[in-house]
Amino acid sequence: MKLSWILIYVLSIALLLTGCGVEIQTPSNQSGKVSESRTVPESLMQIQIVSDTASVLFQLNDSTAAKSLYNQLPLSIEVEDYVGSKKIFYPPDVLDVSNAPMAEGSAGTLAYYEPWGDVVIFYGECSGVNGLYALGKAISGADQIKNLTGEVRIEKMEMLDQRDVNSQEEILEKESQSGETLQPMQSLDESSQTQVREPSSNQASSGQNLENTTDGKENTAMKMNVQVGNNSFTATLENNAAVDALVKMIEQGPVTIQMTDFSGFEKVGPLGTSLPTSNSQTTTHAGDIVLYQGNQIVIFYGSNSWSYTRIGKIDDLTGWEEALGSGEVTVTFSFGK
Repeated sequence: MKLSWILIYVLSIALLLTGCGVEIQTPSNQSGKVSESRTVPESLMQIQIVSDTASVLFQLNDSTAAKSLYNQLPLSIEVEDYVGSKKIFYPPDVLDVSNAPMAEGSAGTLAYYEPWGDVVIFYGECSGVNGLYALGKAISGADQIKNLTGEVRIEKMEMLDQRDVNSQEEILEKESQSGETLQPMQSLDESSQTQVREPSSNQASSGQNLENTTDGKENTAMKMNVQVGNNSFTATLENNAAVDALVKMIEQGPVTIQMTDFSGFEKVGPLGTSLPTSNSQTTTHAGDIVLYQGNQIVIFYGSNSWSYTRIGKIDDLTGWEEALGSGEVTVTFSFGK
């Protein structure tokens, strides 16, 4: 009789662990600290997980568990493959699952397995298991989850007002239909309905282009020199506070940044100071120059979707990718001929 009860107990445990293919392993050491939950708007929490070979964007749900993870970001952390259907990593603090829904769904499900304290990213089907709670779902790059490996970067996406989210979705849909990159509409001056920007003396002397608008006023197309090693390019700058601050820096002398390669589509380097940000969800393309986290400049030879402040765009991409190469580069931003 005793043996029968033991067999029933073992079979029960095995059944509980069959959902989503979870198997017994020794959990990593956890701090035991429950992350503090802060109030965030419903359905506006997004995170991105990036490795050297993959980039996946997730929409989090509104559970306390998802907020617990969100509040621990950014993280640089090791991920590992598990039983050929999922990637797992251990956040520094345990997640609060007090109101989290149980996880079940297709590939792309982001979940938290409370018994072990690990976050699970499924690239195979998830049929549910006791103790597995849903955190969110991949909305971009789900097919790249299996390529996540080694140390990854996990960061918050900028939380946008729902009107901005809808506007961005419309822009992306139009880009998809037309094959062209569209810029979000910016506010116009009420009196003239034309954006007017006065050039500084240095910018005017550097050959900045001036265009006439329909009402006869001058509209400036600001140009900046971009030197990558021995290769020279020009970029047309955006009209925002970050560019204003960057222009003031460059007017004091050329700004040189040592930039490193990241994820096979961009070069990134520290600016050494922080600029004003106007971040928005942005799909970048080759030649785009953006501000990341207010203090890093990123230049693209590929494409990515993230929350950035736009700085400008290279005018002529001839030789651009070759100039950036595959390793570190020295980039100098300047005005003048």
